[in-house]
Amino acid sequence: MGRKPQDLTGRQFGLLTAMYPTEQRDKRGSVYWHCVCECGNTIDVPAAGLIHAHNRSCGCLKDQNQKAIADRRHLVDGTCVEVLEKRKKRRDNESGFRGVFRLKNSNRYRVDIGFKGKRYYVGLFDDYDEAVQARLKAENLIHNGFIKVWKEWNQKEQEDPEWGKEHPLVFNVRKVDGELQVEAGCR
Repeated sequence: MGRKPQDLTGRQFGLLTAMYPTEQRDKRGSVYWHCVCECGNTIDVPAAGLIHAHNRSCGCLKDQNQKAIADRRHLVDGTCVEVLEKRKKRRDNESGFRGVFRLKNSNRYRVDIGFKGKRYYVGLFDDYDEAVQARLKAENLIHNGFIKVWKEWNQKEQEDPEWGKEHPLVFNVRKVDGELQVEAGCR
């Protein structure tokens, strides 16, 4: 015998106000409640989602939060400065170091680095430590180089926004004769 459903009528859960229970149930038997969001939209939400704060809006809160996050980020040519500053190892990384990949059918390591939506091939190495050092060298040249140039440019731009508009940040990576090269500065 099931429990009697809670009466949530008129209660506020985040931006949602529970209006009335519907006939619909989720897979665990939780009653769906018809709710009105502060933005004016209506949505049916399981009681458990309301009570445990899994559902706090019709979806408008997620949009607001994503816009707020985007406003706090510093994007330059599609590159997020904060992501470069706080790089982490990916969970699915098997080699133990980002950008270093062990080839499936050999004991060799491929090294890549990504920047501005492009992947740059750094090299192929027999030794893991040599591959890691090559990746660190590429990170220092590209990622750390970009952060350094951006911070200098950003400081000048904060002092004089007109200067920033007249002198956009330039940081381009290209490969010449197998070597990664960086063109950095202001126009």
